Amino acid sequence: MRALRLLAPLLLVLPLLYACGGGRTTPEEQVRQLLDSGEQAVESRSLSAVAPLLSESFSGTAAPDKQAVMRLLAGYFVTHQSIHLLTQVSRLELTGPGDEQPQAEVTLFVAVAGQPLTTASQLLSIRADLIRLELTLVLEQDAWRVVSADWRRAEKRDFLE
Repeated sequence: MRALRLLAPLLLVLPLLYACGGGRTTPEEQVRQLLDSGEQAVESRSLSAVAPLLSESFSGTAAPDKQAVMRLLAGYFVTHQSIHLLTQVSRLELTGPGDEQPQAEVTLFVAVAGQPLTTASQLLSIRADLIRLELTLVLEQDAWRVVSADWRRAEKRDFLE
């Protein structure tokens, strides 16, 4: 449970590890691109890619603010030399039409292991921490950033459904 508590902040920032793409993509495509790019960035253990992509007003269950997330990530990266993720978007809803600030609500399942994961069926034979993230992303100054994140333990069946 302690490892899972330390791991959660790592995953809270997963969607925001790279700035969103050019103007030809839809907001949903931009968020999905961030999720894909974020998976690769976390696996490469890059703190420098994380910091500018968290909202200054970030809050979450595992870390109360941006600085706490960065401290927890630094510790996790030092103690885990090999990080492999398998992500699965369960829900992605865009809100904030009109004059409101654009937001995305994402439910993301993440499996974290010390060895490569390529399919959900591998979860039956590989030991991995399974996490369900509820993320809120906002469009701030033309870049998507995580403004809030909540997590809880997930089940293998969440990935296999």
